[in-house]
Parts: sequence; structure tokens; C-alpha cells
Amino acid sequence: MEVPNKFRIEDRVAKVALVFSYVLLLLGGLFGFLQVLSRTPGMPKLETAQLYYEGLTLHGVALAILWTAFFIVALAVFVITRELNINMNGPLLRAGCILAVVGSLMGAVAILSGQATVLYTFYPPLQASPLFFIALAIILIGTWFIGAAVLEAIWRWKKLNPGKEVPLATYGVFTTIAIWLLATPPLAYAVLFRSLPMSLFNAPVDVLEWRLWFWFFGHPLVYFWLVPAVTIWYTILPRVLGTEVFSKTAAKAAFMLYLIASVPVGLHHQFVDPGVHPVYKYLHTVLTYLVAVPSFITAFNVIATLEKAGRMRGGKGLFGWITALPWGKDPVFTGITFAIILFGIAGFSGVVNASFNVNYNVHNTAWVVGHFHLTVGGGVTLTFIATSFLLVPLLFGRDYVAKKLLIAVPTLWFVGQLIFGIGYHVAGLLHAPRRTFTAEAGYLNDPNLLNTLHLVGQWTPWLQLGAIGGVIFALGGALFLLLTFVSIFKGPPFRMDGAALQISPTPEKATFFDRLGLLVGIALVIIIIAYSLPAIEIYTRGLSPAPPYWPTGAAAG
Repeated sequence: MEVPNKFRIEDRVAKVALVFSYVLLLLGGLFGFLQVLSRTPGMPKLETAQLYYEGLTLHGVALAILWTAFFIVALAVFVITRELNINMNGPLLRAGCILAVVGSLMGAVAILSGQATVLYTFYPPLQASPLFFIALAIILIGTWFIGAAVLEAIWRWKKLNPGKEVPLATYGVFTTIAIWLLATPPLAYAVLFRSLPMSLFNAPVDVLEWRLWFWFFGHPLVYFWLVPAVTIWYTILPRVLGTEVFSKTAAKAAFMLYLIASVPVGLHHQFVDPGVHPVYKYLHTVLTYLVAVPSFITAFNVIATLEKAGRMRGGKGLFGWITALPWGKDPVFTGITFAIILFGIAGFSGVVNASFNVNYNVHNTAWVVGHFHLTVGGGVTLTFIATSFLLVPLLFGRDYVAKKLLIAVPTLWFVGQLIFGIGYHVAGLLHAPRRTFTAEAGYLNDPNLLNTLHLVGQWTPWLQLGAIGGVIFALGGALFLLLTFVSIFKGPPFRMDGAALQISPTPEKATFFDRLGLLVGIALVIIIIAYSLPAIEIYTRGLSPAPPYWPTGAAAG
């Protein structure tokens, strides 16, 4: 007799979020493929300049904000229900999911109709349709509903289980949601009280004030992506290898540091903004280096876990455990470990970005594109892709078709991202610009630039190398989406009950790390210290609002 699913509503939300995330990955990935060829000298021009910038906006919004957010929603709902064995607040979940989907569709309409060519950072005074900013506000409200549902479930579980520690995967989900809820209110202020009035009434906006509150959100967004990936490294990866994480305590310490240090770091995106005192920029530099500490802890913990698993499989000697691991055999293991390697490489370029003086050399260059793709495209997206090989069968009750082809997905993605990352990091060091439609920008036809120390003539081979990498990982992404969509609708039945999974090690007695309210309070104090000083400087000096500007050159409004 079949046991009724007690998580029917939650699973429905998770399925919608998961499928919608794959649609966004397809849409954003398609425009990324078109861009990387169209902007590269000597490659096919598949876009006009107008379509390039519209597609660049959609690529950024769909992938950097929405694909990751919807996948994280599905993952969070699955982890909370299966690990805590507790129902979530259905109305909050459904309302949040509906708002997030509706807001995303409204935003896509605004971008594709050419009314929001403002890139994913939508810096003022760039003007866009009110529809775009209303869509952003609706998405934010939807995510807050979902966040409230997650926190309410954890709070209720703690009341039912006094003295028990929060299980590790749930701890990672809590950290993720807490970072999101701490980071997004200033963005909501900037959108509702600055960008939307600009769009509706041509109200001028102080650019520096707006950028301060955008980057309050913008860099923690990185950790909103990363912490779920780290949660998977600490929980799913050991399960795949038949072992436990090397140190659960170190894992929780890393999550705690991500929580208290990942938000007050945004000024390292404003090193070239002249209106912020250098002392405050140095403060955010120090905090940015602090948030590198949990990444180093994670690197040690994950490698130690891999070594333990390798030695369990008979690996001998100093490095024998590495070859004893199931490289090329298990697509989940292979995908997650490739993702960790890519993120490790990106970590080094991230330290360069965070350096107050060295950052000047790479700011707004292709270096940033290379770093960004190795982090969100490599470390995070590849982890989510590999996890899909487990999550899709468990949620949809259908196994993957053509399973022998699965191993090709992480392999193509890893090789392509690596080549793309090398090409764009080097092109950035040669000062190739970040967002510009390079092929038609005129740089490459100006002998004064080609034959001088501007290094323009050296960009081409590195941009072409990046394009080759982009095509390779696009092939991996296309194969992943093809196999996933076919499996969801036509895959063979898969009967394993997700409720029977043990995602994390068995919970023990609660420790300091389980004082979640205290940790959030510490995070708030550091945020207030780090942001009150530059905010006071900007507001006491007085705002200098600038009139809006339509990117197409047409008159605002």
C-alpha cells in the first residue's frame, strides 16, 4: 500500500521552483552563448548591438539573481521537510512562489520588449520601464514570504526539540535565508523609493547613495548563492561517498562566519567611487578578507572529507586517496568536486578584487567576468547541476534517461569554464572592458590604440579563447537541460522515498552555534557599524541627484 506524501504542498512548490529555475537557466544561458560569440573579434556576429545589451541584461538577471534563487528555494524546501520531518506554512510558501514567478515573468517582458536595457545592476541614472522595477519589488516580497516560511519551520522544530542541535543541512539553509533577509531591505528601499519614482516621474536620483544600498545587497548575493553550494559540499558529497563530513563543528563555524561577515563588505565594489572616505573602504576590505576565512575552513574540511573517503576505498600513500575516488564514474561526485576546484581558483581572483589598490587594475574589465563565471557559473551552478541528478528523481519520481551521458555534463562544464576563466582573466589584465560590445566598439580599428601601450591588440586571442570555453560549457548546459526535461516527463519510474534520506549526520546536543538569534544579532551590529559611517558621510554632505537617462539615447519618459 502506497504511503500518502505528507509533504504534498511543499513538494509542489519545490517542483515549480525547480522547473522554473531550469527555464531561467535555458533563457539566460542562450543569451550568454549569443553574447560570447557576438562580442568576440573573428567570431560569428549573432546579435545586433541593441539585442546584445538587452540580452546582457536578461543574462545577468535570469542567471545571477533568478536561476540561483529558484533552485535555492527548491533545495531549501526539500531539506527542511526531509531533514526536520516537519510541514511548512503552506499559504506563505504558495504566495511567495506565485509572487516570485509572476515578478520574474513581468521582468522578462520588460527586458525583452526593450524597455529595461539596464544590465543586472540597473545603476541609475539609467532609466527603465516602471514594469521592471515593480517586477523586482514583487520578486523581493515573494522571497520574503518564502524566507518567513523557512524560518517559521525551523523555529517550530526547535520548540519541539529543545536542547537538540540544528541539523547541518538545515543550518546551511538557515544561514542562506538569514543572509538574504539581512541584505535585501536596502535594495527594496533603493528600488521603491529611488528607481521607481525615477521611472514613473523622471525623479532625479543620487547615484552614490543608490550604489551604496545596491552593493549592500550586491555582494551578499554572492554568499546567498555560495552557502547552499557549501551546504551540499558538507552534506550531499559525503553521503555520495558513503562517509560523514570530516568536522561538523568546523562546518558550523564556517556557516557562522559567513552569516556574521558576508553582508558588510559591499564597499569593495565601490573602490573607484570618489564620494566614500578611504577609511570606510579599508574597513570593508578587512571584512572581505574576514569572509575569506570560512572559505578556507571549508576547503580544509572538504579535502579532509575526500581524503577520508579515498582511504576508505583503499587509497594508500600521500596522494593515493585521490585516485581511489570515483572520478569520471559518478556524475554527482564528479560534478561537485569539479565545482569545488573551480571555486577554489575563483577564490584567488576574488582576493585580488577585494584588494583596495590592486582592484584598480582590474575594475570593470573582463577579469571580473572571468571571476564571476568561475564563482556563480563554476562553483555554484555546477554544484546545483550535479545535485539535480539526485533532486529531480526524488521530487518527480522519475529517474534520469541516458544515464551514461550524465558524466559528460560536468566534464564539458568544467573544461569550458576553466578555458573561459583563463581567457577572460588574462584579457582583463590587458584591460579588455567588461560589458562593452567589443566587436563594434571601435577599439580594434583604432591604430592609435592597437599600436600603443593600451594593449588593445593583445585582447583578441584571449577573448577568442574565452569564446571557445563558452561554447564548450554551453554544450554541457544544453545536454543537462535536454536530459533533465526529458527525464521529468518521460524518465523511468523512481520509487525511493525522499523522506527516508538522512541528509546530515545524526543531530547531537545543541552548542553555541545553535544560538541562532544571538548570531543574527552579532551580524546586525557589524552591519550597522560598517554601513552607518559611509551613510552618515553621504547624507551629511547632501545628495546630488542626477536626471534619468534612457540607455537608447531617447529622452527620459
